[in-house]
Amino acid sequence: MNDASDESGRPKKVRKGTHSCRECRRRKVRCTFASARDTSCITCHRRGTRCVSQVEGLRKHVQHDNAFDQSVGEITLGSSDRSSAYGGLLEQSPGQLLTPELSTTPASTRVATAEPTAYSKITYALLNVLPPKRDIEILLGKVGKSSTWCYQSNFKARGASVDDLTKDPITSSNLLHPEAHPVLLARQMLLFAAALQHISPTAVIPGLSKPHHIIMEELAESAIHMVTTNDRLLGPLEALENIILEAYYHIDGGNVRRAWITLRRAITGAQLLGLHQPGHYRYKLINDHSDLKPEVIWLSIVTMERMCSLLLGLPTSVGTATPGIPEIPLLEETCDLPALAMRTTAKILERNQLKCGEKALEMTGEIDQELLKMTRLLPSTFWSPPVFSGIEVDSMEAFIESRRAWDQMCYYTLVTQLHLPYMLCPTHAPGVIYSRIACVNASREILTRQIAFRKFNSIISCSRMGDFLALIAAMTLTLAHIVSHSQDARENPLVYQRLSDRATVEQALECMKHMWEMHEDVLAARCAAMLKDLLVIEESAARGPGADECDGENFLMIQVPYLGAIRIAPDGIRPMTASETEKHRGPNNGLTLGGIGSMEFKGHRLTDYRPSDLAGMPHVQTDTANVQLSQLLQTDQSRSDEYYTNEHMLPDAAAPMDDWVFQGVDCAFFDLLMRGVGEQQLPELNEPERR
Repeated sequence: MNDASDESGRPKKVRKGTHSCRECRRRKVRCTFASARDTSCITCHRRGTRCVSQVEGLRKHVQHDNAFDQSVGEITLGSSDRSSAYGGLLEQSPGQLLTPELSTTPASTRVATAEPTAYSKITYALLNVLPPKRDIEILLGKVGKSSTWCYQSNFKARGASVDDLTKDPITSSNLLHPEAHPVLLARQMLLFAAALQHISPTAVIPGLSKPHHIIMEELAESAIHMVTTNDRLLGPLEALENIILEAYYHIDGGNVRRAWITLRRAITGAQLLGLHQPGHYRYKLINDHSDLKPEVIWLSIVTMERMCSLLLGLPTSVGTATPGIPEIPLLEETCDLPALAMRTTAKILERNQLKCGEKALEMTGEIDQELLKMTRLLPSTFWSPPVFSGIEVDSMEAFIESRRAWDQMCYYTLVTQLHLPYMLCPTHAPGVIYSRIACVNASREILTRQIAFRKFNSIISCSRMGDFLALIAAMTLTLAHIVSHSQDARENPLVYQRLSDRATVEQALECMKHMWEMHEDVLAARCAAMLKDLLVIEESAARGPGADECDGENFLMIQVPYLGAIRIAPDGIRPMTASETEKHRGPNNGLTLGGIGSMEFKGHRLTDYRPSDLAGMPHVQTDTANVQLSQLLQTDQSRSDEYYTNEHMLPDAAAPMDDWVFQGVDCAFFDLLMRGVGEQQLPELNEPERR
């Protein structure tokens, strides 16, 4: 029977429970719809035939399905009026959930689209988390364009033109038009949460039902819990995009450990979709309107995963030989410094596993030459210091300068990470001096760029990764001067830069002080306290032995789990034995800092830290502020007499920001330092070869 006669005939009885149209049932193919409001399935639309029997919409499913599964039930839903508003939206018409841009174009026919009702429970739960429409309208008027450009730069090649970046395809982040598919709706929520990260957490926005930072956390955590960590939804390329958005959300929030865990999940998902094998992709697309490029996504994931691994001292999940990464000539054309440095990052991680042996020293020289060669691959104008004067904070010019400054900071961080194991070796061999100077110069470059950025835009609390890099640079610079004072002043190559470097570190302290005062930032307060201690020790070391009766009592004891303890004092830096560590443990005159390690200052100084002390300013803070900072910096007195085992010093892997403090960055930093302090490394460094 031909199609025409079949369509005009009497419809056959449809079995109860089926949703297929007559044509798909006759051909025994799956009946799928591109969107919930389409009147014709994909098969009938392609063949130009009339769809006789239509699929049921979301309305019936939502009305009759009142039970949520356990994972959805764990999420706290919104208020009753908000729930009824979005519930009515679902009951009116499923098509209203689609954004105007995406509703006019059917999804790619490459996707075997799931039934529209398959994930409606998740969609319904996500809708109940959304803030009231009035809140969304107010917040849309407050967010700038920076978050949009950050998104564009993360998911587009660095060679993309400014016009490409200024295009705004992220109308889907407008939660006034929520999507029907849970993956796309979660993308909207994560993008909106990322935009709210660019608003100061202390800002008071009138008219909101709750503070904006609470809205931000609810949107992000709900999308993460119900979608990005839901393996059943991992299949479309947009789902992988959501995992990357989650990682950047954690990075901008300062939670590097959760970002690393998320990036590991992104690596696994990308490999399942075949992104590591060009030409063998196995991903799907929810809609054809997406301009996601799998090769750019893979590059972005690997780059950030390796950088987080390096900062945390954790292994990378992708080896040095990484398929799917563009070749060097192509990366040179696009001036993509992070991609150029990606292979070098993997080699440094590989070198770190060698424990600074003879092979490690040889590999260090090879990597050093690669880093030098990298600077010649990019134009000299790229390396000029960023200039923020005369430009608006929320402008494209500011974004380009900020991105260039970030790329440079990542490069100089690689330099410090490469030479850090050799910087504190108690010898003045040429190789050690070379590594020390390299660390000092790179640290200066990092600090000047981060200080310039924070002075330009100190309002937002995102870009916290830059604060971590600045912390490493400030500690490195100060420690380099402490160890250099053991030399004769006529042989000390850093003697003329000492005061300038101290001023730079003090400027960084002032930025941390400002961050604490504005955001009540635990990280900034503890970083400032530790750097203040290091500056006190450096001052004593610069005066020389015997200049101060209290010099011998001033030292900083740093304990790192599984590694041991080191003693940083005016007379130098050396590892501590277990008996020495136990002898000096306690609350005597020191300040014990929490986090992954224990940092305790022993000596004479002001016991009451004030925010103004941290920047060397007069006392202008109130007693309340002093108490707040004291509570941030000092651990509970009742815990001071406990014996801290390694388990006590290690919080959960995905612990919140306040528990980790330095997020493990300090552990990796001192791990590298202590490799060079040990006496067993000295013979290998006496006559290093530099190419």
